[in-house]
Amino acid sequence: MRIYSNAYELMSETGRNLWEMGLENSPKTYQNKNIEGNDDFVTKELICEQYCLTRLPDPDMLFIHTKSRDWAEAEFAERINPACINPGEAYKLRANVWEEFLNRYGKFDYSYGERINRAFAFEDGFHTSLQEVINLLIRDNDTRKAVLPIYSIEDNYHLSGDARIPCSMYYDFLIRTNVHGEKQVNICYHQRSSDFVMHFGNDVYLAWRLMEYVAEKVGVKPGYLYHTIDSLHAYKRDWVVLKSSLTQFR
Repeated sequence: MRIYSNAYELMSETGRNLWEMGLENSPKTYQNKNIEGNDDFVTKELICEQYCLTRLPDPDMLFIHTKSRDWAEAEFAERINPACINPGEAYKLRANVWEEFLNRYGKFDYSYGERINRAFAFEDGFHTSLQEVINLLIRDNDTRKAVLPIYSIEDNYHLSGDARIPCSMYYDFLIRTNVHGEKQVNICYHQRSSDFVMHFGNDVYLAWRLMEYVAEKVGVKPGYLYHTIDSLHAYKRDWVVLKSSLTQFR
């Protein structure tokens, strides 16, 4: 597993690896859209890409291709809001990306806010998934059960492409002692799919922010991001980005 200590290295090396070692693939669907035969959507793909990010001193580098940090900040606020927001207001900051996925009811087929804040009944009342993960980490610092699921079994009913399903599978939080003897909460983030140019930097940032949020609530230091992506890819329309130096996009 490659270990990175800043976003510049992560974005630069991952983009280069995708360009040099990615294998070509021609998917039939993009979200819930049919793209069969569309040459723009031929992909370069890395399977089961993994890395660890230990620090994030330069978060703006994650948005080098999208210039979307304002969207990411607004999106994170909606994700942790227990009101289960859908569609919210954040998407309007990237309307060119998200508007086409609004359904006939003016909503998205799902939102991360809905998945993160699903409520379940416990002996002392209803807790959201996120709050119960935080409660568990407070009760048991050594737990291996603090998993925040995003993908749901119900999503399997939409594998034909009639509706969008999440690219994220789950976030898993592990409190462990670092080399300095301090407890820190690490986040293990598993995705089935990530579009490197359009979404990867946002995915990284939102996972990092979620780790910091949980760490603050639990009362320990934020730690490392361990990220696994089953299909990390870039579409042909964006390949020019992969073979270009990041300095060209500053």
